[in-house]
Amino acid sequence: MATVKIDRGTVFRIIENYGFVATEEVKNRNGETIKLYYTVWTNEKVKLGDEVEISGQLGVKLEEYTGADNIPKTKAATHINHAFVGFHESDAPF
Repeated sequence: MATVKIDRGTVFRIIENYGFVATEEVKNRNGETIKLYYTVWTNEKVKLGDEVEISGQLGVKLEEYTGADNIPKTKAATHINHAFVGFHESDAPF
């Protein structure tokens, strides 16, 4: 399994008792900024909007869902398992 390190991710959504969803902004080949979404499985306590460093085992799986247009869809979901989460010094509460 591959490992991944995200230097500056933003907590986008909390998954109570399981982890959270983080976003990372990167530039694609065309120079456009895009957001990547990761589901992070950890017991670390975070808040919405926290900027964090994340490292762990990278996993990708296909997920099926029904879109807002009521059409079934499939997406590749990126997960980070056994994640270590660190906070940036400027985010520290003390």
